[in-house]
Amino acid sequence: MTWLVCVLHHRHKMKRARASDARRRLRAAEEAREAHVEELLGAETMMAGAFAKQKRKCGKDNCRCATGASHVAAYLSRSVEGRTRLAYVPAGDEVDVATKAERYRRFRQARAELMKLAAETAQAADVLQAALTEPYPKEARRRRKRR
Repeated sequence: MTWLVCVLHHRHKMKRARASDARRRLRAAEEAREAHVEELLGAETMMAGAFAKQKRKCGKDNCRCATGASHVAAYLSRSVEGRTRLAYVPAGDEVDVATKAERYRRFRQARAELMKLAAETAQAADVLQAALTEPYPKEARRRRKRR
């Protein structure tokens, strides 16, 4: 083979490899996207915020917390107008609020992953397009002008 034929063959092989890799990345992103969409579609009632328990002292002189054993209280932490707000959660509502806050966390996480996958999908599609696109007419060698 001539040098030019070898170069063209190598370029063709490289484009096929890039196209194959881009297809593989697109398929993987699509499978992951489907899993996250299923999680979003299966979502149940949720509560915005994070469930947390905090230890605190009540301030009474003769209470057990004055000697080291703190009181434990449950709160729902959420952002309101850019500031963190804590809402007290009574003992009877702790399980329900904790479950709904966990659902909210999982929902937000799945949504974030979808956004990330959308960017990856677009990038893989661009690589695939570049690998499969060829110019028309094919570039010909320029002839020298005769004087």
